[in-house]
Amino acid sequence: MARRRLSAFTSLVAVSAALSGGPAMARAAAAGVEPHLDPVAPVATPAVAATGFVAPSLAGDHLAAASAAAKSGAKALPVRYDCREAGLVSPVRNQGACGACYAFGAASDLESRLLQGGWGLLDISENNLKECHYQESSCAGGNQYLIMNHLTRNGAVLEACDPYVAADVGCTPGCGTEFLVLDWSAVSGGTVPATAVLKQYLLDHGPLQTTLFAGDGTAPTWQSAFNAYNGAATLHYTGTQAPNHSVVLIGWDDTLAHAGGTGAWICKNSWGTSWGGSCGYGSQKGYFTIAYGSASVGMWSSFIGEIMAVDPTVSVLSHDEGGHTAAFGGVGLTLWGLARHDAPQSTNLHRIEFWTADATTDVDVYVYDTFSGGVLSGLLASSLDHAFPEAGYHHVELVTPLPLALGQDIYIAVRTTNASYAYPLSVDVDGPAAANRSWYSLNGSSWTSLYGSGADVTIRARTSTSMMLSIEDEQPGDDVVPPASTPAALRLDEAWPNPFNPLTNLRYALPRAGEVAVTIHDLQGRLVRVLVRGAQGAGEHQVAWDGRDDRGQAVPSGPYFGRVAWGEQVRAVKLALLK
Repeated sequence: MARRRLSAFTSLVAVSAALSGGPAMARAAAAGVEPHLDPVAPVATPAVAATGFVAPSLAGDHLAAASAAAKSGAKALPVRYDCREAGLVSPVRNQGACGACYAFGAASDLESRLLQGGWGLLDISENNLKECHYQESSCAGGNQYLIMNHLTRNGAVLEACDPYVAADVGCTPGCGTEFLVLDWSAVSGGTVPATAVLKQYLLDHGPLQTTLFAGDGTAPTWQSAFNAYNGAATLHYTGTQAPNHSVVLIGWDDTLAHAGGTGAWICKNSWGTSWGGSCGYGSQKGYFTIAYGSASVGMWSSFIGEIMAVDPTVSVLSHDEGGHTAAFGGVGLTLWGLARHDAPQSTNLHRIEFWTADATTDVDVYVYDTFSGGVLSGLLASSLDHAFPEAGYHHVELVTPLPLALGQDIYIAVRTTNASYAYPLSVDVDGPAAANRSWYSLNGSSWTSLYGSGADVTIRARTSTSMMLSIEDEQPGDDVVPPASTPAALRLDEAWPNPFNPLTNLRYALPRAGEVAVTIHDLQGRLVRVLVRGAQGAGEHQVAWDGRDDRGQAVPSGPYFGRVAWGEQVRAVKLALLK
């Protein structure tokens, strides 16, 4: 079966006129010539038997520093921590003789988020992940960027509909999508973060998909030791080879002894329960412990942040089939991207979604009605002053959904300022470029098409024929360290009880003091009840709804939405009133 190759292009493109004496490609951009991508050597594909991680051809060495900055506060860390004890780890699976570890790691990550969100233990189809992502690389290997692009565009299906086959079998059509990913964070790239930083991410977010070097022909002794591991000892390897295997980081133990000293990670593998050991919890095997800093463990770490259950009223408008496969920039930390989207039906614009190549200090979103003669006009909506502590896939939700008519075209401009990485504009160069759909700008007023460069910006529009949407924020588990009461962004927890009769509770947390509106709406977006409207302090709050409207009248059974708005951030959750 023919397969698309994994991208072998760098993420470095200069597009500024600021360096009059700088590189040739910067001068070319100044002259109005389309920017270009510099080719680099293809990433070597590792042996696929039971491994399968192929690093993305993206610059990622800056990611660990951004993550260290995000977790810079001194915090007390326990000597031992295990996400299994908090009920946040799904069972060990078996990839067999197929290089699909990247799909198993991503599925495990998503399953943990579902456990955190109260969905229970679900079995996500790894077969769908390895066969149906844009590159269709199957057993030839892949990485989280490929899978997260699939999960943000197409979503996840369940194992029962698309059972795993340890071979290249092609994408199975017809399975219903269950969940979509709305937020995903890249903690590291080709460098290992500090041990304390990874520990804090585990405490704050739960299991992390990560990578390590599991051995190959260049290190046969280590490969044999890893393959034969039975859980009786802690692995230790001093080599510095690049990772070729994706696993899940689920905890640590500072007291574990190994050949290089003490202290080790607890990891979940995807080689079945006949391999490895239980590693300090329960009886199920398939886990391993490995010394901090060994075998490049911790490179290319990431986690899913927000998800949403599939809603038939929802669709995403995008042109970047391949997702984030390159970045433009080269002369500064700020760059603008512009995407045109056409409404396929009468609908409502709820969210602007996009990829970022670094932690961002400022992201501003503007939605315009017209782009003519290179000039944007007719501002329809905006949302300013957003920041994201990690690179990855993120979104900005409009406070008020923007109605769109059938066939209406909109132009979404996103101004991105990176924390340190001088290539702020995420683009897709793997998918076919769409004409008259993507532009970049140095200043937000003079725009250059990306079509001639074979690139599309990774700016997407999430729409719904309903006026309300629901997301499932990641829910902290029963950690040793309790969740902070003042989060970095607005947080809305699951309502409880839900379904309910006659009373349900909404709990939310504010990053800072400010004006808050907590409201109840029906499926058409019509206001049913105002629960809170006014100033509140930072931290956690809770309010109850008794199933009545603003007139004090009992409302009929059915689905509703609880909505919390703070500044320009909005969160919503579905409610089910049963009588």
